[in-house]
Amino acid sequence: MRGSFFTTNGSAHTNARFASGTTGVHKRKKMILLVLVFVVVCLVCGTWTFRGSSAEGKNDAPFTSSSYSKRSEGKGKQTLLDSFEKEMHEHVFEPIARGLFGGGSDDDTVSDEDDDDDDDSERGGEKEEEEDETIAADANADLKYREENEKAEMHDEEENQEADGYEVATMEKNAAIEREVRLEETARKASNMPKAFAIHRGNAKCANAPKEMLPRFSKQIGLRKKESKVLPAKAGYVGVSRIDGATKGTVRVRTENGPRTKKVESSANPTVKNRDEEALIACLEDLSKCQLDSENDSIRKAAWKLGGTMDAKLGKSLAGIERKKTCAIVGNGGALMAKEYGQYIDKHDVVVRINVLDNNNAKFNASLGQKATHRVLSYKMSKDVCCLQPASKHPPDNDELIYLAWFPAMRKQLISRLAKRQKRKVIEMHDAHLKSIIQSFKKMREELVRLGFGPFEDWEYMTSGMHAVLTFARSCETVDVYGFTTDSGGKEPYWFTGRKVAPRSGRTQHAWDHERMILRLLAASGVVNVCT
Repeated sequence: MRGSFFTTNGSAHTNARFASGTTGVHKRKKMILLVLVFVVVCLVCGTWTFRGSSAEGKNDAPFTSSSYSKRSEGKGKQTLLDSFEKEMHEHVFEPIARGLFGGGSDDDTVSDEDDDDDDDSERGGEKEEEEDETIAADANADLKYREENEKAEMHDEEENQEADGYEVATMEKNAAIEREVRLEETARKASNMPKAFAIHRGNAKCANAPKEMLPRFSKQIGLRKKESKVLPAKAGYVGVSRIDGATKGTVRVRTENGPRTKKVESSANPTVKNRDEEALIACLEDLSKCQLDSENDSIRKAAWKLGGTMDAKLGKSLAGIERKKTCAIVGNGGALMAKEYGQYIDKHDVVVRINVLDNNNAKFNASLGQKATHRVLSYKMSKDVCCLQPASKHPPDNDELIYLAWFPAMRKQLISRLAKRQKRKVIEMHDAHLKSIIQSFKKMREELVRLGFGPFEDWEYMTSGMHAVLTFARSCETVDVYGFTTDSGGKEPYWFTGRKVAPRSGRTQHAWDHERMILRLLAASGVVNVCT
């Protein structure tokens, strides 16, 4: 109960202190404290008087059992008084003294422990505030960093978009320029093609050979197969022996048709645009219906519109080939032996012969002629002439003969050794030229398939004869071809030498049916004259 009483009074004291806030309150507080001090002093004085009388009685009384009991009772009273005094000192005097003599302020707590707790709380609060400030500063710094990064990213994105836009605009501009150039080139070729044909037509056809010397064309059955064919995927590379022979190893070389995926070539559903193309189809099936000598031939003009035909005539010429009026391209077909074409072949300004067979044999002179200005060599023939066979076996036809090499394998070394051994000029069909004529070759194939011809055999390389035709058609005003198969069904041998079948390379790397139709298309276009 005492503890409760003093605690209550202490709480009242504390509540009075915390409730103060004005001058009147402080005065009333001090008056109450003075009254309490007065009451307490009176209580203490009474206590001391009571303790003094108790002590005297204790000293004067004799030692008896009753006195012992009284002493014990007096001792209990003394203990109670001591406890009361302690409680008064702790809960009344000390708080009053702190309130009167400045031991604390209006905001102090009742005890030192409470003050320590308040100090700890204050320090803890300050620490928490510092931590909060640090966290807030870090959060602000992080937010600022993110904002700066976002601004930088937005700036970079804007720059990238601007660059992309510029790149797209540049690409579109370049594409537009390329389209204009192609249109201008097509228009130029379209305007030049009639001029080129007029020049071609103005020159002697097949060296003015009599009509009985010219071929008699007939309708070819089965050219328009109207079916589909699967062409397998190819890596676009072949392995061939080195120029010093197979014992020296092989070399891997890219094919002219290049790498390709599996493809279905179909002529099953022909696309014929107009009547002129219908007439062109009839012409390609039967060259006698082409009206090649007509001045205003709609068939020929329809052929010019097909992809690849004008390029075959008006493409860039190969450097080193002089422009001449009449050129004869002489193949090795067995049809040459049917008549004596030799004298007409030799009348041409340029005579291009393909590879080296038994050309120097006098028994072939009447059919083949003797003149030769150029020889276009395959890889095998190039190796024979430059390196593998004795030099005496394939001597140059004359002192002015020029060799042309097109096969890509070891071409530089082959040309060097060929020129050194034969002491003749060698012209390289470089990659840019080959790319151009191969592109023309492929476009014409696509157009023929669209019209319903084919599908054709697969291929890796054009023949040396096709290289010669597409190369010299760009340099010669008039091109006459001899010894090439355009019409089939004859009983002549494969080669003029009497060989019946094509060599293995011809069966695996060339598309004979394709090349046959290309020659027929070039004839219908007025690019070449078929003379055998």
